Amino acid sequence: MMHVLTPAEKLAKKQLIAASASKLFQKHNFNAISMAQIARESGVAKGTLFNYFKTKENIFMYLLLSGYQDYLQEVLKRWQEKPGLTTWNELTTFLTTENHLLIHQKADLLRLNALRGPILEAAADREQTLLGRQKLYQINRDLGRAIASRIPELSVKDASHLFVIQSAIISGLMNMMNLDEFNHDQLPVDFKVFQIDLETEANQLLKFYLQGLQQELED
Repeated sequence: MMHVLTPAEKLAKKQLIAASASKLFQKHNFNAISMAQIARESGVAKGTLFNYFKTKENIFMYLLLSGYQDYLQEVLKRWQEKPGLTTWNELTTFLTTENHLLIHQKADLLRLNALRGPILEAAADREQTLLGRQKLYQINRDLGRAIASRIPELSVKDASHLFVIQSAIISGLMNMMNLDEFNHDQLPVDFKVFQIDLETEANQLLKFYLQGLQQELED
């Protein structure tokens, strides 16, 4: 008699496949990873893999959205563990610390985010992506409420938007990095102006944004 997987078993299998793809992504570029490799890494038949994810882009979109959901849940937990943070300066310090953690501990998530628009959305499943974004939106709103409850000038919308700005700043800078290289080879030209210190400049831009927002809200 064929064993029919329970919803919990199906979710576990889906997460195993995604975790295997993530492991490969730590070592290889997106274009160098095949569905066959992911199937081998996860120990499932290629046909079974397609029952869970129709395309490679689906897998990596799932990783991106679930990764950001987990990250924002972690941010919410860290915020809740620091009930004494109630001022703009303390919020700024908290957010720049989050920049450090995101850049240094979630590098693969940032790499995935860079693929979202130009690559992943072209072949990812629309309904699956919408569901993931709805979950992400709710977590982001929960985080916004938690921050706005302590910083009176901030609305929930403004507080939630901080993490959209954070991601946009880091992704934008990453997109402009390494213009002094081509296909990982150093170009024989001194392009000092193209050299970016990602964390330093992400923090500067975030502080400029926060200063401008604070001034706008206080006027």
